[in-house]
Amino acid sequence: MAEHQNPHAQHGDQRVEALREKYGDLANLTVDELQERARQQGVKSPSGLRKEELLETLTGKGR
Repeated sequence: MAEHQNPHAQHGDQRVEALREKYGDLANLTVDELQERARQQGVKSPSGLRKEELLETLTGKGR
């Protein structure tokens, strides 16, 4: 049986790899874990942030 590849999954893998290159190991954390770290650093309302926004906030790296 031939393996079917989901083009969206492949795109997701590329996006995750790009996040890892830019933000390092933090990109491996879940959104919940990133939100908790943001709370610990005093970020107000981190639950309203997307993953990349959380990574930017935690690392100080802009787009």
